[in-house]
Amino acid sequence: MATSSTAVNACDASIWIDNVGGVLTDISGSSNSVDLNFDHEIGDFRVFQDVWKRRLECGKDAAFTLNFVYSTANDEAFDILRQWFFAATPGDRTLNIYIPDLSVGSDCYYGEMKIENLSWTADPSDPNAIAATATLLPNGEVTWTVSAS
Repeated sequence: MATSSTAVNACDASIWIDNVGGVLTDISGSSNSVDLNFDHEIGDFRVFQDVWKRRLECGKDAAFTLNFVYSTANDEAFDILRQWFFAATPGDRTLNIYIPDLSVGSDCYYGEMKIENLSWTADPSDPNAIAATATLLPNGEVTWTVSAS
């Protein structure tokens, strides 16, 4: 098999999330990684006189873990996610992730999310920027499309 000539990196990935006003906001400039996990529920069974298991497919699920910089500016990742978590009724927010970038032909993963957790460690002996993490879980379908515009 020939070596792939279409590999991409995440240098210009674009992450967008609704802010408190419901406006999709680019948080790429204050984010430094995103983990996308897609799960397919598989159940297995075995019947008499059959040594091999059989499997059935059922539902799907996903989880998105955003890693970002703890910053003090409004409408950056930390501000948006902190306000979302601490809201009296956090609700759903839209998440769009474009890989490798915003150009036509990029993959776009989209869904309505709920914020499951928000965490960071403040260590006085660490001179680096504080890294924070949030896990978002879909409330319904997650779609994958190829960006057309």
